[in-house]
This record gives sequence, structure tokens and C-alpha cells, in this order.
Amino acid sequence: MDDRDCGEAGDDFIRVSCSGDDDTGVFTRIERVRVRTLGTESTGVMSLRRLFNGLLATHQTAMNLATAYARHKGIPVVCTRPRRR
Repeated sequence: MDDRDCGEAGDDFIRVSCSGDDDTGVFTRIERVRVRTLGTESTGVMSLRRLFNGLLATHQTAMNLATAYARHKGIPVVCTRPRRR
């Protein structure tokens, strides 16, 4: 399992976006992102599937949930967007 920036994640990955803080709860969005190339390498289609959208206790809880799903589905990369307050 690899945790890296979404810009270099490849063509099938889990993206975690969080806002808020651990004291009041973290609004979390977890999505599966798939990128397919059409024709030439410069043309592609990105499909998003929202897996979770809601309030979790902490950012670490969100990462644990995303990582568990990725392991279950055999997805090698979980990436995070910068946390917002």
C-alpha cells in the first residue's frame, strides 16, 4: 500500500479529502479514481466513484477506512488531498 500525492498516483487509486479538525470531527470524502486513456496518451477519461461522504472522528480514521478498502479491492495507492480547515 502506497500513500502519495494525487498528482502522481497512477491510473487507479483511492483519493481522500478531509476538512475540519480532529477536535470537532472531520468531514471526509473518499473516492475511487480510474483514469483510462483513449487513443493517444494525451486524451483520457477520469471516472470517479464516491465511496464515502460524511463525518468521521479523525483524519487518521478516514485514512484507515480508505486503506482497508484499497487492500480489500487490491488497489495499490491511497492518496490524500491537502487538509482544509
